[in-house]
Amino acid sequence: MSRLCRCWLLMSCLLLLLVPTAAGLAQTELTAATTNNLKLRAGPGRGHPQLASLPAGVVVVLEARSDRADWALVHMADGSARGWVAAAYLRPGEGVRLGDLPVSAEQMAAPEYSLLDHLRSLPVVPGLTTTGRAVYERGLALGNDPHRFSKVGDCQNIPLMFLGPFDRGEYNLGPYSDLQATIDYFAGSFGRDSMSVRPGFNVYAVLDPNWAGDGCQAGESPQACEYRLWWPAFVIVSLEITSGITVERYESSLRTILRFWMDNGVVPILASKADNREGDWRFNAVIARLAGEFDIPLWNFLMAAQSLPGFGLEDGFHLTFAPNDFASADNLKAGWPWRNLTALQTLDAMRRAVN
Repeated sequence: MSRLCRCWLLMSCLLLLLVPTAAGLAQTELTAATTNNLKLRAGPGRGHPQLASLPAGVVVVLEARSDRADWALVHMADGSARGWVAAAYLRPGEGVRLGDLPVSAEQMAAPEYSLLDHLRSLPVVPGLTTTGRAVYERGLALGNDPHRFSKVGDCQNIPLMFLGPFDRGEYNLGPYSDLQATIDYFAGSFGRDSMSVRPGFNVYAVLDPNWAGDGCQAGESPQACEYRLWWPAFVIVSLEITSGITVERYESSLRTILRFWMDNGVVPILASKADNREGDWRFNAVIARLAGEFDIPLWNFLMAAQSLPGFGLEDGFHLTFAPNDFASADNLKAGWPWRNLTALQTLDAMRRAVN
């Protein structure tokens, strides 16, 4: 071999050592930036548990894609998080194509569910949050009445059973006599038929003008009608679930409900629910998470009911009944007296916070 050929071969070998391989390039350059706040999930689909949240603008390393390329398996460069995100909200780096990633169906191990542990750390009766106070003050400027509250909900919120007895005089406060001031303060709201309460209502029915009742305007949703007619300072939002509703639909609709009231200067009081018909508490998880995200009061009725026989439920959903005689220890073993008492205590906390 000539001297020139040997030199050329040596230089070629040196270049191969200096230039990264294609695999090396993939490892260092297959990245993308998130364009929205994203949920990092255990598998490729919205039905998988959420593992973490990723803020908009963060750079993630791409590993694989789902078979339809609508989900991407990613990890943080520092190894702090790994999971699946919706590919539509990723902006790949220069020269990177999601379709070129290998296909995977890997699922992460979801962390042990700890919703009850989280809710046990929260009080049954909330205080007025910083955001709640700001919303309340804005509502006063809009003309909302500080002595009024509304309700949004289903059959568990009709005034025949829920809070209505306080307007009708069908109660005995017993050791809770200090709550009479709150009954007097909000008189007229307890027994009123809210336009956004009806048996069978769910999170999207209260947004649908087709469910609006008499007295509502054309194209007006039940909750918009309720606000126009009553102008309250607070609203109790207590919506259960119906067969077939997805977590995504529930959360999306609940967000819309909360934004409507807050935009109109009304402080939402979110209520957790005593039942677990869904089997894994996922709807209470949404309620608790949104209360924290929106920084609004969470009336933690779930934990109030945990100490009752059968969790205060007679059939896994409907509350056990007893009169609202809070001086009776036997009555306070039933679901309805506890629901009315803790709701009244929550309204009392709001009243005290703003006066």
